[in-house]
Amino acid sequence: MKFFIKLNTISILNALALFIAIELIVNVSHISRLTGWEWDNVYLIIAVINVIGLLLSTIFFIYLTKKWTLGRKYSYLSLLLWLPYFILCFSFFPVVFPINAGVTLFPRFSLLIYGSVILYPVYLLFINLYATPLRTDYEE
Repeated sequence: MKFFIKLNTISILNALALFIAIELIVNVSHISRLTGWEWDNVYLIIAVINVIGLLLSTIFFIYLTKKWTLGRKYSYLSLLLWLPYFILCFSFFPVVFPINAGVTLFPRFSLLIYGSVILYPVYLLFINLYATPLRTDYEE
């Protein structure tokens, strides 16, 4: 039961990391309007935040996966379990924070979202491969 809770916790954190990165990019117009900064400055700041967030989350996820999975094959279930949590976040967020009238979403945002969602399991696979130790208990 503890492993199930840990696996779901890692999956929730994986989903939140991607969700936050995508929402920052999608809400450039809101951030620009709230801060009064130009769009170019907001894009640059969000790009820096996303790169730093990617590096820090990679280190954090490797640490948690090494600490909690204990080399189990079931740790690879996190490659699938993050998706329902991501869909839940992506569905719930617009209900709480609706898009205002007059704010347009550009087509490149859709392409970015689809590309990120498709490539994210590959990123998680590399984290799990790195964090899961190789078996060295060969029988002679």
